[in-house]
Amino acid sequence: MIAEITSILQASKMTVSLLKEMKDLIPNSNQKDEISQKILQVEKELALAEASTAKELGYRLCKCTFPPQIMLYNKQRNSEVCPNCDKSISSSFVSGITTV
Repeated sequence: MIAEITSILQASKMTVSLLKEMKDLIPNSNQKDEISQKILQVEKELALAEASTAKELGYRLCKCTFPPQIMLYNKQRNSEVCPNCDKSISSSFVSGITTV
């Protein structure tokens, strides 16, 4: 199930990336501005879905931004670290699964 969710999120990110490239081919107009706004909204909703999924899988979230950042395990620091603000939280790490 996790693999399927990850695959869907990755495909969605690739689709958004493709849409951004296609948007740049449109001449400047009100329609291009509307498309840009819709792409930004989709990116925000995708980030929220990713953070929500991570939370459901047991990852901690850092609230330094909105949507929240997913904190990842850093082996050297033996803690979960926010990739955005570098905040860390000590954690137990067993067999690749963070326990909270």
